[in-house]
Amino acid sequence: KVPMLARAGTEPFDSAAHLFEPTWGGLRALAFVGPAGAAGHGAVRIIDGDGREVGGALPELAGMGVRIDARSAILDGELVAVDDAGRADDAELRRRIAGERGRAVAFLAFDLLHLDGRSLLSTPLHKRRALLRKVLHPGDEVVAVPAIAAEGRALHDAAAAQGIGGVMARERTSPYLPGV
Repeated sequence: KVPMLARAGTEPFDSAAHLFEPTWGGLRALAFVGPAGAAGHGAVRIIDGDGREVGGALPELAGMGVRIDARSAILDGELVAVDDAGRADDAELRRRIAGERGRAVAFLAFDLLHLDGRSLLSTPLHKRRALLRKVLHPGDEVVAVPAIAAEGRALHDAAAAQGIGGVMARERTSPYLPGV
């Protein structure tokens, strides 16, 4: 699997046809949970956007399966280590992935691609996000990134004021297109 790709926009915009999500600028990754005999018991593999297994260096994410109310799931998101101010710390993330000790890394989920063996790739984004909120029980190691409907400019201004990496705009009815 490869993640769906983002492209840079020219300026913030508002649109009722889009969902807007903050992005911390961490490392894009897919989290594979399960399969397991019962919900919440699946093993976790974390694969970065280049297809490399990075979860082995991040033991704090190994138990993420207990946060997923499903026997198996594939989540799309980003890995982030944050500094004391709550901003993404890329150097710390690189050190952690290299196997060094340091601050905990979290998986910030913004999409649900498969659930209990069923592909959701052709399901519209807003329905995938609703399922993500239903099956993911947030904790220190994993959260669902909130999405704001229509108000991209306001979210961009808030993200910029807080020093957050940026904002991603995605069409509400879009399917998930790996590698596109």
